[in-house]
Amino acid sequence: MVVDGRETDRVRLEEVLASGPFSLALKLAIKCSGLSLDRLQHKLEERGTRVSKTALSYWQHGRTRPERPESLRALAVVEQVLGLEVGALSSLLGPPRPRGRWLAQQPKSLRLDQAWARPDGLSRALQRMGTSLDALHRLTKVGVHITTTVGPNHKMLESSYLIVVRAAQDDVDRYVAAFRTDAGMVEPLRIEDTVGCRLGRRRDDEATGFCTYELLLERPLRAGELTVLRYTLRSVTAEIDAYQSHRAAPGLLDFSIQVRFDPSCLPVRVYRTHRLSIADSEPKETELWLGASHTAQLVEVNPQPGIYRVAWAWD
Repeated sequence: MVVDGRETDRVRLEEVLASGPFSLALKLAIKCSGLSLDRLQHKLEERGTRVSKTALSYWQHGRTRPERPESLRALAVVEQVLGLEVGALSSLLGPPRPRGRWLAQQPKSLRLDQAWARPDGLSRALQRMGTSLDALHRLTKVGVHITTTVGPNHKMLESSYLIVVRAAQDDVDRYVAAFRTDAGMVEPLRIEDTVGCRLGRRRDDEATGFCTYELLLERPLRAGELTVLRYTLRSVTAEIDAYQSHRAAPGLLDFSIQVRFDPSCLPVRVYRTHRLSIADSEPKETELWLGASHTAQLVEVNPQPGIYRVAWAWD
């Protein structure tokens, strides 16, 4: 039996109207109506309601949502034009988001110049990939677990990553990973042993030590969907950076860095730091215990945004 695609969209629309999210419900309702954004905007104007095409696009992609009184009145007309019941879309909005002085209390992502010492290199690497910084924010990291292995001769052999991500919008089909080494790139870093994804394009900026990787998901995600990614970062010529770090963004719930040392080559000291940005030049250092497993651990639940690092000294 052949299933009509439009009928499938209608069935999915009914499901989303019952549970949300708002952005996906609006997107499906527009699709089922057969109207382009231009035609929808025109029909709204015929009813005396002015909504920009940009606003409609932002609403259906979850970048913004109608909250002000005039926007909510316009949404009621949108429901009418799309043939929906009164309140079908507005009921999915939930309570208004905080505004004004309360916004200052909400954690924010680090700006590029706050997160990296050479942000120009990351921008160039992403441009060479044909993408932008927006690609780094289409998936929200909910869980990040990093296990780094340091071998003999003080060299970092590999870092294994287990990452739980949530789609911030519909149809997210890739994850972009960015890394930087202070040791310089004698050989490009390699991503191997992928699970839940496969390696796509890689673009580097040798002058600043940045490597960016495109990891293609096994299927596109809907807004709010979760998935688990695993991969291992290796170098042909092992890195000599004496630290492992990660930039934690808002939304991260579960976070850890483990560093395993070869028993024949142990550091004299291992410690952790946290910086709100790279401008924080003297972060507090907290000693870490190696123990019988020769492994240092940094573990956080609901971590404060910023730059976390496990570092070690050999003498």
